[in-house]
Amino acid sequence: MEQYAQSLIARRQAVEALEAAERELSACWQEWRGRMAGGCTAAEAAQAHAYERSLAQRRDECARALETAERRVNAALQGMLQARQQREVVDKYFDRQKARHRREQARGEQKFLDDLAGRRGSSILAWKSAETPL
Repeated sequence: MEQYAQSLIARRQAVEALEAAERELSACWQEWRGRMAGGCTAAEAAQAHAYERSLAQRRDECARALETAERRVNAALQGMLQARQQREVVDKYFDRQKARHRREQARGEQKFLDDLAGRRGSSILAWKSAETPL
């Protein structure tokens, strides 16, 4: 569960990073359009275009990081589900062993009680037979 929680946190961070990169890229495009509409030099346009490419590359890296995080979340979820299934198997085995132990314990107690009742009954019969000859 801890691995799953950690992978969810990493995915959330990857989503936030991607959203930030997309917002920054969108702001760059808006600024670039404004400069082009207002007139700018070729050097400024080239510089803005290079900056836009670097932001697009960062966005792509964030998207790849998000895909990796998604795969890790899925793997952690599968691992958690498998661990839960294994835990259920162990719990069932434990419950069966516990029930078997209780049955054996109850049989042992009943045997002891039956043996005790048989001794008591024989001692009562012995007492009555000892009393009759007088």
